[in-house]
Amino acid sequence: MQNTPRAIILGAILLPAASLQADELALVNGDSLQGTTVAQTDSHLIWLSDNFGELTIALKRVASINGEPLFSSSTMPEVAAAVSSFSNSLRGELSVTGAYASGNEEREDWDIGTAVEWRAGDYRHDATLNYESHSLDGSADSEEHHVGYGLDFFFREKWFWKNGATWGANDNRAIDQYYSVGSAIGRQLWETDASALSAESGFVWISEEYNDQSSDSRLTWSWSADYRKILMQSVELFHSHRLLVSVSDVDDSELKADLGLKTPLMENLFTELKLEWLYDNKPALGTKARDSQLTIGVNYSW
Repeated sequence: MQNTPRAIILGAILLPAASLQADELALVNGDSLQGTTVAQTDSHLIWLSDNFGELTIALKRVASINGEPLFSSSTMPEVAAAVSSFSNSLRGELSVTGAYASGNEEREDWDIGTAVEWRAGDYRHDATLNYESHSLDGSADSEEHHVGYGLDFFFREKWFWKNGATWGANDNRAIDQYYSVGSAIGRQLWETDASALSAESGFVWISEEYNDQSSDSRLTWSWSADYRKILMQSVELFHSHRLLVSVSDVDDSELKADLGLKTPLMENLFTELKLEWLYDNKPALGTKARDSQLTIGVNYSW
Protein backbone atom coordinates (compact mmCIF):
# COMPACT_ATOMS: atom_id res chain seq x y z
CA MET A 1 0.00 0.00 0.00
CA GLN A 2 2.97 2.31 0.49
CA ASN A 3 3.56 2.22 -3.31
CA THR A 4 0.10 3.61 -4.07
CA PRO A 5 0.95 7.29 -3.52
CA ARG A 6 4.08 6.89 -5.62
CA ALA A 7 2.06 5.32 -8.46
CA ILE A 8 -0.44 8.12 -8.33
CA ILE A 9 2.32 10.72 -8.43
CA LEU A 10 4.10 8.91 -11.30
CA GLY A 11 0.85 8.66 -13.29
CA ALA A 12 0.16 12.32 -12.75
CA ILE A 13 3.55 13.11 -14.25
CA LEU A 14 3.43 10.67 -17.21
CA LEU A 15 -0.12 11.22 -18.40
CA PRO A 16 0.28 14.94 -19.21
CA ALA A 17 3.60 14.16 -20.90
CA ALA A 18 1.94 11.52 -23.06
CA SER A 19 -0.89 13.86 -23.97
CA LEU A 20 1.61 16.52 -25.00
CA GLN A 21 3.10 14.08 -27.53
CA ALA A 22 -0.28 13.22 -29.08
CA ASP A 23 -1.43 14.85 -32.31
CA GLU A 24 -4.89 16.20 -32.98
CA LEU A 25 -6.79 15.07 -36.05
CA ALA A 26 -9.73 17.22 -37.11
CA LEU A 27 -12.50 15.74 -39.26
CA VAL A 28 -14.53 17.67 -41.80
CA ASN A 29 -17.67 17.18 -39.67
CA GLY A 30 -16.05 19.12 -36.80
CA ASP A 31 -15.06 16.16 -34.59
CA SER A 32 -11.47 15.79 -33.37
CA LEU A 33 -9.37 12.82 -32.24
CA GLN A 34 -6.21 12.71 -30.15
CA GLY A 35 -3.57 10.21 -31.22
CA THR A 36 -0.81 9.58 -33.76
CA THR A 37 -0.51 8.63 -37.44
CA VAL A 38 0.38 4.98 -38.01
CA ALA A 39 0.34 4.84 -41.84
CA GLN A 40 -1.27 6.38 -44.90
CA THR A 41 -2.41 5.02 -48.28
CA ASP A 42 -3.66 6.81 -51.38
CA SER A 43 -7.19 6.85 -49.95
CA HIS A 44 -7.04 6.23 -46.18
CA LEU A 45 -5.25 7.29 -43.02
CA ILE A 46 -4.56 4.76 -40.26
CA TRP A 47 -4.84 6.64 -36.94
CA LEU A 48 -4.01 5.32 -33.44
CA SER A 49 -6.57 7.10 -31.27
CA ASP A 50 -5.93 7.60 -27.56
CA ASN A 51 -9.54 6.69 -26.79
CA PHE A 52 -10.65 4.34 -29.58
CA GLY A 53 -7.50 2.48 -30.60
CA GLU A 54 -6.49 1.99 -34.25
CA LEU A 55 -8.88 3.56 -36.77
CA THR A 56 -8.95 3.57 -40.59
CA ILE A 57 -10.26 6.93 -41.83
CA ALA A 58 -10.93 7.97 -45.45
CA LEU A 59 -8.72 10.89 -46.46
CA LYS A 60 -11.73 12.82 -47.76
CA ARG A 61 -13.03 12.92 -44.14
CA VAL A 62 -9.80 14.45 -42.77
CA ALA A 63 -9.69 18.23 -42.48
CA SER A 64 -6.30 18.71 -40.80
CA ILE A 65 -3.65 17.35 -38.43
CA ASN A 66 -2.53 19.78 -35.72
CA GLY A 67 -4.32 22.54 -37.62
CA GLU A 68 -2.43 21.89 -40.85
CA PRO A 69 -4.05 20.52 -44.06
CA LEU A 70 -3.15 16.90 -44.70
CA PHE A 71 -0.92 17.73 -47.67
CA SER A 72 0.70 20.81 -46.17
CA SER A 73 4.43 21.50 -46.14
CA SER A 74 4.69 20.49 -42.49
CA THR A 75 2.74 17.19 -42.59
CA MET A 76 3.93 15.87 -45.96
CA PRO A 77 6.52 18.29 -47.45
CA GLU A 78 7.46 16.15 -50.45
CA VAL A 79 3.86 15.58 -51.55
CA ALA A 80 2.92 19.22 -50.93
CA ALA A 81 5.86 20.46 -52.97
CA ALA A 82 5.06 18.12 -55.85
CA VAL A 83 1.35 19.00 -55.86
CA SER A 84 2.08 22.73 -55.69
CA SER A 85 4.65 22.56 -58.49
CA PHE A 86 2.34 20.54 -60.76
CA SER A 87 -0.70 22.76 -60.10
CA ASN A 88 1.23 25.98 -60.74
CA SER A 89 2.84 24.75 -63.97
CA LEU A 90 -0.08 22.90 -65.59
CA ARG A 91 -1.47 24.56 -68.72
CA GLY A 92 -3.73 23.15 -71.36
CA GLU A 93 -6.42 23.77 -73.94
CA LEU A 94 -9.22 21.97 -75.73
CA SER A 95 -10.55 23.25 -79.05
CA VAL A 96 -13.62 22.05 -80.97
CA THR A 97 -14.76 23.06 -84.44
CA GLY A 98 -17.73 21.48 -86.18
CA ALA A 99 -20.08 21.97 -89.11
CA TYR A 100 -23.12 20.05 -90.34
CA ALA A 101 -25.29 20.62 -93.40
CA SER A 102 -28.17 18.64 -95.00
CA GLY A 103 -30.49 19.16 -97.96
CA ASN A 104 -28.88 20.05 -101.28
CA GLU A 105 -25.51 19.35 -99.68
CA GLU A 106 -24.73 16.69 -97.13
CA ARG A 107 -21.67 17.78 -95.19
CA GLU A 108 -20.15 17.01 -91.81
CA ASP A 109 -16.85 18.36 -90.47
CA TRP A 110 -15.18 17.92 -87.09
CA ASP A 111 -11.86 19.16 -85.78
CA ILE A 112 -11.03 18.35 -82.14
CA GLY A 113 -7.67 19.02 -80.56
CA THR A 114 -6.12 19.22 -77.13
CA ALA A 115 -2.69 20.17 -75.80
CA VAL A 116 -1.31 19.95 -72.26
CA GLU A 117 1.95 21.29 -70.84
CA TRP A 118 3.39 20.92 -67.36
CA ARG A 119 6.74 21.41 -65.63
CA ALA A 120 8.64 19.52 -62.96
CA GLY A 121 11.93 21.10 -61.95
CA ASP A 122 14.19 21.38 -65.01
CA TYR A 123 11.82 19.30 -67.16
CA ARG A 124 8.90 20.49 -69.29
CA HIS A 125 6.43 17.97 -70.70
CA ASP A 126 3.96 18.57 -73.52
CA ALA A 127 1.37 16.27 -75.05
CA THR A 128 -0.92 16.85 -78.04
CA LEU A 129 -3.86 15.01 -79.53
CA ASN A 130 -5.79 15.99 -82.68
CA TYR A 131 -8.59 14.39 -84.68
CA GLU A 132 -10.28 15.65 -87.86
CA SER A 133 -13.08 14.12 -89.90
CA HIS A 134 -14.61 15.48 -93.12
CA SER A 135 -17.36 14.03 -95.30
CA LEU A 136 -19.29 15.46 -98.27
CA ASP A 137 -22.46 14.15 -100.00
CA GLY A 138 -22.26 10.69 -98.50
CA SER A 139 -18.63 10.06 -99.42
CA ALA A 140 -16.39 8.09 -97.09
CA ASP A 141 -15.02 10.09 -94.20
CA SER A 142 -11.63 11.67 -94.75
CA GLU A 143 -9.80 11.51 -91.44
CA GLU A 144 -6.64 12.86 -89.91
CA HIS A 145 -5.30 12.10 -86.45
CA HIS A 146 -2.13 12.95 -84.61
CA VAL A 147 -0.65 12.05 -81.21
CA GLY A 148 2.55 13.61 -79.90
CA TYR A 149 4.68 13.84 -76.79
CA GLY A 150 7.74 15.97 -76.06
CA LEU A 151 10.15 16.35 -73.14
CA ASP A 152 12.33 19.43 -72.67
CA PHE A 153 15.32 19.41 -70.32
CA PHE A 154 16.49 22.89 -69.30
CA PHE A 155 20.25 22.42 -68.91
CA ARG A 156 20.75 26.19 -68.64
CA GLU A 157 18.42 29.03 -67.64
CA LYS A 158 16.85 29.53 -71.08
CA TRP A 159 18.36 26.67 -73.08
CA PHE A 160 16.70 23.27 -73.37
CA TRP A 161 17.23 19.89 -75.01
CA LYS A 162 14.04 18.63 -76.60
CA ASN A 163 13.16 15.03 -77.45
CA GLY A 164 9.83 13.99 -78.90
CA ALA A 165 7.83 11.44 -80.85
CA THR A 166 4.63 11.57 -82.94
CA TRP A 167 2.30 9.10 -84.61
CA GLY A 168 -0.63 9.71 -86.92
CA ALA A 169 -2.35 9.38 -90.30
CA ASN A 170 -3.74 11.74 -92.94
CA ASP A 171 -6.23 10.60 -95.58
CA ASN A 172 -6.13 13.95 -97.41
CA ARG A 173 -2.43 13.47 -98.09
CA ALA A 174 -2.78 9.72 -98.81
CA ILE A 175 -0.68 8.82 -95.75
CA ASP A 176 -1.91 5.59 -94.20
CA GLN A 177 0.26 6.15 -91.13
CA TYR A 178 3.44 7.94 -90.11
CA TYR A 179 5.69 8.29 -87.13
CA SER A 180 8.61 10.51 -86.22
CA VAL A 181 11.22 10.77 -83.49
CA GLY A 182 13.44 13.77 -83.03
CA SER A 183 15.91 15.66 -80.90
CA ALA A 184 16.69 19.38 -80.91
CA ILE A 185 18.33 22.20 -78.99
CA GLY A 186 16.04 25.12 -78.20
CA ARG A 187 16.00 28.47 -76.46
CA GLN A 188 13.10 29.95 -74.50
CA LEU A 189 13.76 33.55 -75.51
CA TRP A 190 11.15 34.80 -73.05
CA GLU A 191 7.99 33.59 -71.32
CA THR A 192 5.55 35.78 -69.38
CA ASP A 193 1.79 35.92 -68.93
CA ALA A 194 1.67 38.55 -71.69
CA SER A 195 3.86 36.88 -74.33
CA ALA A 196 6.27 34.04 -75.03
CA LEU A 197 8.68 33.04 -77.79
CA SER A 198 10.74 29.88 -78.20
CA ALA A 199 12.77 28.46 -81.09
CA GLU A 200 14.53 25.16 -81.65
CA SER A 201 16.57 23.32 -84.24
CA GLY A 202 17.65 19.68 -84.56
CA PHE A 203 17.03 16.45 -86.45
CA VAL A 204 13.87 14.38 -86.98
CA TRP A 205 13.57 10.86 -88.37
CA ILE A 206 10.32 10.44 -90.34
CA SER A 207 8.74 7.23 -91.64
CA GLU A 208 5.60 7.36 -93.82
CA GLU A 209 3.44 4.58 -95.26
CA TYR A 210 1.14 5.64 -98.11
CA ASN A 211 -2.27 4.37 -99.20
CA ASP A 212 -0.77 2.87 -102.37
CA GLN A 213 1.40 0.53 -100.22
CA SER A 214 4.60 2.50 -100.90
CA SER A 215 6.65 4.03 -98.08
CA ASP A 216 9.36 6.59 -97.43
CA SER A 217 11.80 7.13 -94.56
CA ARG A 218 14.22 10.02 -94.20
CA LEU A 219 16.34 12.00 -91.77
CA THR A 220 15.46 15.70 -91.77
CA TRP A 221 16.84 18.90 -90.32
CA SER A 222 14.16 20.79 -88.43
CA TRP A 223 13.61 24.39 -87.39
CA SER A 224 10.54 25.51 -85.48
CA ALA A 225 9.24 28.41 -83.43
CA ASP A 226 6.29 29.09 -81.13
CA TYR A 227 4.99 32.58 -80.35
CA ARG A 228 2.04 34.04 -78.44
CA LYS A 229 1.11 37.56 -77.35
CA ILE A 230 -1.82 39.16 -75.54
CA LEU A 231 -3.33 42.09 -77.46
CA MET A 232 -5.62 44.72 -75.95
CA GLN A 233 -5.36 42.90 -72.59
CA SER A 234 -7.64 40.04 -73.67
CA VAL A 235 -7.13 38.87 -77.28
CA GLU A 236 -4.36 36.31 -77.81
CA LEU A 237 -2.37 36.17 -81.04
CA PHE A 238 -0.57 32.86 -81.60
CA HIS A 239 1.74 31.51 -84.27
CA SER A 240 3.79 28.35 -84.70
CA HIS A 241 5.70 26.83 -87.58
CA ARG A 242 7.99 23.91 -88.37
CA LEU A 243 10.31 23.49 -91.35
CA LEU A 244 11.65 20.03 -92.26
CA VAL A 245 14.39 19.57 -94.88
CA SER A 246 15.68 16.14 -95.90
CA VAL A 247 19.38 15.71 -95.14
CA SER A 248 19.93 13.53 -98.22
CA ASP A 249 17.83 15.68 -100.60
CA VAL A 250 17.49 19.39 -99.81
CA ASP A 251 14.75 19.68 -102.46
CA ASP A 252 12.55 17.44 -100.29
CA SER A 253 11.09 19.81 -97.69
CA GLU A 254 7.90 20.52 -95.79
CA LEU A 255 6.67 23.66 -94.04
CA LYS A 256 3.69 23.74 -91.68
CA ALA A 257 2.40 26.91 -90.01
CA ASP A 258 -0.53 27.90 -87.79
CA LEU A 259 -1.70 31.46 -87.19
CA GLY A 260 -4.71 32.54 -85.17
CA LEU A 261 -6.55 34.66 -82.63
CA LYS A 262 -8.38 33.72 -79.43
CA THR A 263 -11.07 36.12 -78.18
CA PRO A 264 -12.57 35.61 -74.70
CA LEU A 265 -16.26 34.72 -74.32
CA MET A 266 -16.16 34.10 -70.56
CA GLU A 267 -13.62 32.86 -68.03
CA ASN A 268 -11.33 30.29 -69.71
CA LEU A 269 -13.63 30.03 -72.76
CA PHE A 270 -12.59 31.58 -76.09
CA THR A 271 -13.61 31.89 -79.72
CA GLU A 272 -10.72 30.68 -81.84
CA LEU A 273 -9.99 31.77 -85.41
CA LYS A 274 -7.15 29.71 -86.90
CA LEU A 275 -5.47 29.40 -90.29
CA GLU A 276 -3.57 26.14 -90.88
CA TRP A 277 -1.17 26.05 -93.82
CA LEU A 278 1.07 23.23 -95.12
CA TYR A 279 3.39 23.00 -98.10
CA ASP A 280 5.11 19.75 -99.13
CA ASN A 281 7.18 20.09 -102.30
CA LYS A 282 7.26 16.29 -102.76
CA PRO A 283 3.78 15.12 -101.76
CA ALA A 284 2.39 11.61 -102.10
CA LEU A 285 1.29 10.56 -105.58
CA GLY A 286 -2.09 12.03 -106.51
CA THR A 287 -2.09 14.78 -103.85
CA LYS A 288 -1.37 18.50 -104.08
CA ALA A 289 1.66 20.20 -102.59
CA ARG A 290 -0.30 22.84 -100.65
CA ASP A 291 -3.06 22.48 -98.06
CA SER A 292 -4.79 25.24 -96.11
CA GLN A 293 -7.73 25.40 -93.75
CA LEU A 294 -9.49 28.28 -91.98
CA THR A 295 -11.55 27.33 -88.92
CA ILE A 296 -13.66 29.13 -86.33
CA GLY A 297 -14.40 27.22 -83.17
CA VAL A 298 -14.55 27.19 -79.39
CA ASN A 299 -11.46 26.88 -77.24
CA TYR A 300 -11.28 26.11 -73.52
CA SER A 301 -7.97 26.98 -71.83
CA TRP A 302 -6.72 26.52 -68.29
